[in-house]
Amino acid sequence: MSRHDEDEREKISWREIDRRRDRSPHAPKEPPREQERSRRSEWVMKKYRKEADKLFMGKKGTKKHKKAQGDIDRYHGTEQFEEAVKNYLDQYGLPDDWRTLSLLLDYSDPEKVLEAIQTMKPLYEGRSPMEKQGFKAKLDILAMTASHSDLRDAAEEMLKGL
Repeated sequence: MSRHDEDEREKISWREIDRRRDRSPHAPKEPPREQERSRRSEWVMKKYRKEADKLFMGKKGTKKHKKAQGDIDRYHGTEQFEEAVKNYLDQYGLPDDWRTLSLLLDYSDPEKVLEAIQTMKPLYEGRSPMEKQGFKAKLDILAMTASHSDLRDAAEEMLKGL
């Protein structure tokens, strides 16, 4: 190829070279400032909502509550379980979440177990098939083995309704 042929080729300006480089899939892309701003504002909104939720939850939005709830889970099946549940119920009342409520079905106080069952009933339909099966199994065991007649009857009735 002669020098004359090279000169005849279309010469590309530096601006065009830069433009082509920017369109290249290999060129690093910098996110526009708009995206960066929106990501930052999303993060701030999430943090704000989390803090607002804590405020509306009252005592149940604290770290102490989280620890007490964790104690119920941690001590389930051990000697400390009864004390962990009693402490939680004394401070915070009945829990709101399905998992902790299902653990309360193993508590020794039949009145509190009845309350837990009644609280779980409206939440039942929104649970996964595995959670539903676990709940039915617990109710079945309570219906057969509970020494408290009201608890036994309530478990049987609940099973019929499910």
